[in-house]
Amino acid sequence: MVVQKLHSTHFIWVGLLLFCFVEISTCLEFAGAEGQWARFSVWNACCESEMSFNMKTKSSHGLLVYFDDEGFCDFLELLILNGKLSLRFSIFCAEPATVVSDTAVNDSQWHTVTIRRNFKNTTLTVDNEIKWVEVKSKRRDMTVFSPLFVGGLPLELRSVPLRLTSAVVKDQLPFAGWITDVKVNNAESEMITSERVVMDICGRANMCLNGGVCSLINNEPTCDCSNTGFQGRDCSEEDDNTEGPAHLMMGEQGQRGEAWLVRSLLSIQGKEEYVATFKGSEFFCYDL
Repeated sequence: MVVQKLHSTHFIWVGLLLFCFVEISTCLEFAGAEGQWARFSVWNACCESEMSFNMKTKSSHGLLVYFDDEGFCDFLELLILNGKLSLRFSIFCAEPATVVSDTAVNDSQWHTVTIRRNFKNTTLTVDNEIKWVEVKSKRRDMTVFSPLFVGGLPLELRSVPLRLTSAVVKDQLPFAGWITDVKVNNAESEMITSERVVMDICGRANMCLNGGVCSLINNEPTCDCSNTGFQGRDCSEEDDNTEGPAHLMMGEQGQRGEAWLVRSLLSIQGKEEYVATFKGSEFFCYDL
């Protein structure tokens, strides 16, 4: 598909061209309300496995992730405490092991979080910071029966004694902010059900910095960093080789995008011809 449009030579691209993508990314918006939660499939974190997600918040406290063996010994909880992430887990009723990140996450910026399980060891990665801790357990495999809860816990679990393995998780505040791109072992984890959680368009919880545009590519939030002078997953890295508005890159430097857009400028009888080429179902709209 080729779209052509003639303009006068004084047409200003940066001020007038607006890109609007058919597929817009959605995020999970948590208001921090009592009784809110999102439930995902059981994460079999017994041995060697990992889960990851992106988060954005300005809150200094809140429950992010929880799962357990439904009241016996094993559990894992990820909290925001004083603006930093605190991961705590136990296996076979051993003394819980805790690791706390140095990176503050309550700055209203997007952060990538990864929890990696490796038998007795659990690693917490926040952006580029990596920390790990080992539990002193007689058994090395973690038992998991409960679903993976994100952002809070159902009231029926918090109100019934001995339903939760962690004795303190029921007293934690629910998470307030946005979460997107929940994955288990690099595969998207589908949310089964939720309570008081809003599917939010990325326009409100925009993960793209410096004027980048958020869209959904391969079911993942993806930033278009064209015209910003920045690059990278969230348009946070300065682009020393900026090609200007003549080039649009989808995904992470164009590697993950399904659609691509190229514009060439030709001089035709004193006019400028703008050619946009698309692949797939993407389109753009512009204001003259």
